[in-house]
Amino acid sequence: MSTDEPHKSNDLKVYRTKKLLEELKSKKGFHTELISLYIPHDRKLSDVTNYLKNEISESQNIKSKLTRKNVLDGISTLLGMLKNYRDVPENGIVMFAGAIPQNNTPGTERMEKYIVDPPEKIKTFRYHCASEFLLWPLEETLSNKETYGLISIGRKESAVGYIRGNHMEVVREFTSGLHGKHRQGGQSQRRFERLQEEGELYFYRKISAEVNQLFLEMEELHGIFIGGPGPSKEKFVSDDGLDYRLKDKIIDVVDLAYSGSEGLRALVDKVKDQMENIKYVREAKVMNQFMKELSTDKGLALYGYDDIKKALNFGAVDMLIASEKLDDHNLKITCSNCGYSEQKKVREQELIAMEAHIQEQICPKCSSNAFNISSKQSVIEELGEIAESMGTDVEIISSETELGETLYSTFGGIVAILRYKLNY
Repeated sequence: MSTDEPHKSNDLKVYRTKKLLEELKSKKGFHTELISLYIPHDRKLSDVTNYLKNEISESQNIKSKLTRKNVLDGISTLLGMLKNYRDVPENGIVMFAGAIPQNNTPGTERMEKYIVDPPEKIKTFRYHCASEFLLWPLEETLSNKETYGLISIGRKESAVGYIRGNHMEVVREFTSGLHGKHRQGGQSQRRFERLQEEGELYFYRKISAEVNQLFLEMEELHGIFIGGPGPSKEKFVSDDGLDYRLKDKIIDVVDLAYSGSEGLRALVDKVKDQMENIKYVREAKVMNQFMKELSTDKGLALYGYDDIKKALNFGAVDMLIASEKLDDHNLKITCSNCGYSEQKKVREQELIAMEAHIQEQICPKCSSNAFNISSKQSVIEELGEIAESMGTDVEIISSETELGETLYSTFGGIVAILRYKLNY
């Protein structure tokens, strides 16, 4: 890879799973005919097969003839899919099978089946039969739970936040109202300094109370980073206001030029190498690498769909970078009468209208009405498949950050870093 980052992205698998979940949520059965099967890595396939065969026996007792047939067909479909596996993959397998009505009339059901290579490990065996597929365990594998607490401490201003997945949240900002360290009015210097120290301690304990309440209740808190200018951060950490359980989670205390919310962003940049698996940090590294390459004359930064696709097919792309907002789809429209075909690119929200429009069109070559969409695929999926076949890493960037928004608005949502310069 052109970056020094050892991480191999899982983004394309997550993208595919999200898209499939969107599709599966729309699938409804008339009765308890949709089967969901979750198989963890440590479950033997022979045990799963025996479990399903036992379910066949149990399903013979279903009173409704049509429901019984659909459930038995679904179980048989799952057994057929399992025959393609010798062992359960490392992350497990998720399978769905069920009789999906093609309109609102019983008897129009069609058996549909789906296999998911989950992006994270499946931990529990589940067999579920209902009028909808069981999706929440799969959705949980997509949630970013790994969290790091962030605290920027200054004598006059401070901020508390956290970073999770591709999102950094500033939870609260604080101001102390403390004056500078100089003599005030007729007060003695010693008394003034004592009041300042008491005010500073009260300020830190106010922050500690907020931090204790926020972080002790937080799931998957992997650690806390603290930063700020001067000795304020050390005073905050050494004070008894911060819960001992949180003190044990402090990974690093670093010097910063800023405090407050600006300090939180500076803190993330300072400690980014200590939390590389956080997507927010990875995305920033990836986009900064692209922008760096763009600013040089090496010719390793590339943007534009056509040029990127050509470079991918040459095997010249080291990293494909796509925006999660990119929803372009490529449609292939083919005449089944004469074989004429053409390509169109449409946004996802335009798909239904485009499909209806094409249904009314005639073939421009033979004038038959056999002119229909023969395939449709998202640009991310299309380019991602080529990238996978070429050993190219794929990073899908959120639009929640400034760099992520730049990727979509300035570069059309798709860029690449090349392995070597291309001379077309």
